[in-house]
Amino acid sequence: MPLKLHRLNCRQSPMLARNAGTDFRPLPFLGNPHVQTILGFLWKSGRFRALTQTKFLRLDDGDEIALHDSIPPDWKADAPIALMMHGMGGDHRSSYLQRLAGALYPKGIRVVRMDLRGAGAGFGRAERFYHAGRTDDILAALKEIRTWSPTSPLWLIGFSLSGNMALKLAGEKGSEFMKLAARVAALAPPIDVLQCSKLISLPKNRIYDRFFANHLASLARQRQAFYPNPPLPVFPKRLTMKLFDDLFTAPRCGFADAYDYYRKTSSVSVIPNIKVPTLMLTARDDPFVAIAPFESLRTLPQVTLEIHDHGGHLGFLGYHGGSARWLERRVARWLLGET
Repeated sequence: MPLKLHRLNCRQSPMLARNAGTDFRPLPFLGNPHVQTILGFLWKSGRFRALTQTKFLRLDDGDEIALHDSIPPDWKADAPIALMMHGMGGDHRSSYLQRLAGALYPKGIRVVRMDLRGAGAGFGRAERFYHAGRTDDILAALKEIRTWSPTSPLWLIGFSLSGNMALKLAGEKGSEFMKLAARVAALAPPIDVLQCSKLISLPKNRIYDRFFANHLASLARQRQAFYPNPPLPVFPKRLTMKLFDDLFTAPRCGFADAYDYYRKTSSVSVIPNIKVPTLMLTARDDPFVAIAPFESLRTLPQVTLEIHDHGGHLGFLGYHGGSARWLERRVARWLLGET
């Protein structure tokens, strides 16, 4: 049955949120979006300890990406498989991936945590690297996993940057995507990368802008030891994401400049083409995911859109069901069809 679009704004529709069992309420004294974002990042809870096999998938251009496969003891060949992807600067060890894996694995779901190109276990195995629109890598991973178990429903889950990538792939492929995946969940996805770039560059969000830019520049320097050509650009001391994308991402990935990169990799224009049940979940107070592009979307029969008043960026620290980690529990319930 097609899913309806739910715009969960506690100020506008509190009964809808409460009745649906999906409203997020932050822990006492943790309603500030920066507290949610930073504490949610620093608090490394929920380590995933299941037996995991790392498999390397060779792409058409010779680069390799890593897939970390965890199979429950009671898993059956036609049971679901969840392919999860991390956000910018993360990898398969990112806490949110481990927590969601830990929520799904005991339910008999096979979980595969994917390192985006050049990240995690794939570091040093890829001359090229991921960006907001590199959907071919996800497509290759889905096709590979399909060969492992042809009858299993595949669930595609993307956090932050990879959430945009998942939506972009599902929208670009339209009906064809239905042959690859049964469900999509995109958590805090920057569906309009240009608008998100403007938001993170505001003075109030400068801490995030500098953090991500410096972290990505550090990774670029480390990667240079494996692939010395072409030489790195000179990164200024006060590096921002816009400068990093102008100097590094755009020229290395075939874009004219950062703005060209942002425009061409945003998923917002293709989201109306999505044909599979999809959850898009974000917070109105996210410091660097612009909310206006979500609010501009028309009602879509296959998409559940949840816009919560609070939560920051992938924070969502709110007590529910014995855990302060609300987000992963909400996503797991949706994937399992419990809401």
